[in-house]
Amino acid sequence: MEEGPDLKHIIFDFDGTLAWLKVDWKAVRARIERAYGPIGNRTVFSWLQERYLKGLDVSGPMEVIREAELRAVDDLDFDRELVGLLRALKAKGARMALISMQDDDVLHRALEVMGAEGLFDVVVGRRTELSREKQLLRVLEKWGVEPGEVFFVSDRLEDVALGLKMGLRALRLFYWDGSVKEWLRGLLGKAANA
Repeated sequence: MEEGPDLKHIIFDFDGTLAWLKVDWKAVRARIERAYGPIGNRTVFSWLQERYLKGLDVSGPMEVIREAELRAVDDLDFDRELVGLLRALKAKGARMALISMQDDDVLHRALEVMGAEGLFDVVVGRRTELSREKQLLRVLEKWGVEPGEVFFVSDRLEDVALGLKMGLRALRLFYWDGSVKEWLRGLLGKAANA
């Protein structure tokens, strides 16, 4: 692998970036609202993080979400070529981490379904750390590298803004449009189009 920070350390978000977990979020939201009251115009995860930061119980809502996510893993939308590109990148010496607002068990099960076990040096889900910033810091600490040495790839604009604020080389790429695969092909020196 080419030397330098560009290709050595890459942190990926999971859902929407490397695969698509087809969770019925309307049903999850309705179940949580029945038990805990209105979520309002926030996303379920924003609401969950607010509860967490206020010191309120999050174990019940997290279990509701975890159950829905585990059911969705059986219908996980992923691309075998993308997994192959990740394997090729790892074979060339890249260190890769996976962070997600999905449950840790869900991530491990999804990686099994994808045939991607062992590709990531570090896997951090919401049960390990509910804060995205702390997830990123955990990976940086584990690797012992400075933020400027690391790419962070996510489909969420908020993640990219946070990554840039932290000094990471953050990119907004998507699973659904093939931009993650295109970027990986570029890293591997392959043609931009298959």
